[in-house]
Amino acid sequence: MTEKISKQHIHDPLGENPLPLDTTHQLSRRLLVTSEEHYSQAPSGGVYSNGPATYSSWCRYLEAFDEVVVVARIKPSQGPGNNQQRADGQLVSFRPLPDYTGPWQYLSARRQARIIARHSIYNCDAYLLRVPGIVSQMVWREIVRVKKHYALEVVGDPWEALGPGTWPHSSRPIFRRIATQQLKRMCAGAVAVNYVTSETLQQRYPPSKSAYAVGFSDVSLENASVSADTIKGRYQRFQELPWRGSKTGSSIRIGFVGSFAQMYKSPDTLINAAALCQGHLNFELAMVGAGRCLPEMKALAAKLGIAVRVEFLGELSCGPSIFEFLDSIDLFVMPSRAEGLPRALVEAMSRGCPCIASSVGGIPELLAASDLVPPNSPKKLAELILQVSTDSNRLIAMSKRNLAKAAQFSPQTLNESRRAFLEEVKRRSPL
Repeated sequence: MTEKISKQHIHDPLGENPLPLDTTHQLSRRLLVTSEEHYSQAPSGGVYSNGPATYSSWCRYLEAFDEVVVVARIKPSQGPGNNQQRADGQLVSFRPLPDYTGPWQYLSARRQARIIARHSIYNCDAYLLRVPGIVSQMVWREIVRVKKHYALEVVGDPWEALGPGTWPHSSRPIFRRIATQQLKRMCAGAVAVNYVTSETLQQRYPPSKSAYAVGFSDVSLENASVSADTIKGRYQRFQELPWRGSKTGSSIRIGFVGSFAQMYKSPDTLINAAALCQGHLNFELAMVGAGRCLPEMKALAAKLGIAVRVEFLGELSCGPSIFEFLDSIDLFVMPSRAEGLPRALVEAMSRGCPCIASSVGGIPELLAASDLVPPNSPKKLAELILQVSTDSNRLIAMSKRNLAKAAQFSPQTLNESRRAFLEEVKRRSPL
């Protein structure tokens, strides 16, 4: 039997109007989760996502909790876009923050955001922050202020995310050090931590000795099985190598998936590498993603004389659209400057794509050393693309190895680890 809490008001320490405590809050377990994604809200009230953080992804937390409250930045919209999917639903609700971007806009929205975060904290009894990110940092400060226990999901590395080439601003090195130290403090104070890597992030951001610490990915490949005919067709193409040389009729199709909002995914490195391949390989480069840096990348391709070889496809919705794209390419390249354990790479591996990537974050835990290049090196990336694309046996071996590795990300494999972690978060979050 549940007991409703009577209606009352909570004083806002910032001096704003009193905050009403949610009168529907019951003695059930309500989990607050932070998200760094930007969402949109339709006039009907529905919240929509451009990325993988859809309703089904939040439902995974309901395995241990009765409700999930997501604190995230949300902007109003006229309705869902073509590539958007519903993010809220039964037992999953959102607490909308102002839709700020970057530290400077955050400063102007900070007061309002802190009040919203504080209200959300009062109405939940367990807290799981997805870090790093400016939203999670702000909510963390409010949780620490009221001396609540909290847990973390560490999905990235700010030291790499704010490394050279990621943000063209003189303050980048300062923010890099601050964000790195902040995440170390957060991990040291958490009662439970899940890292998306097996060891990479743990070494730089260690948990406390008393914390429940585990390492498993947040990538779950649901409905992602690739057909035998698709793999057979891929291997036949590899055996024939119809793109060998620079003047053949067919071309190798190189694929990229990543956001153009920042330069973390390093699309410029790939475009520069592709230009170095011209004259040695008949190729086409297909790039999926959107963001403010996209016009600059189009201009770069034109400047390097490869605009006719580069296709910018914009955003594709998660699931079938992405899988169809991955099935259409011969080689997947992820030249990132920073990563946790990238979903796009795991999805490409699950479709049998040979993959080349930079040796950052958790990527070396996914790919063989022979498939890796240093970040920010167009020359070495071009050399590896040329080596791989003309070797039938190597392409097939890469594909088989990736298929076997991606099998570890099946829902059945991850559910048990996730459930155990969430139960521990609940146990260590007293009412």
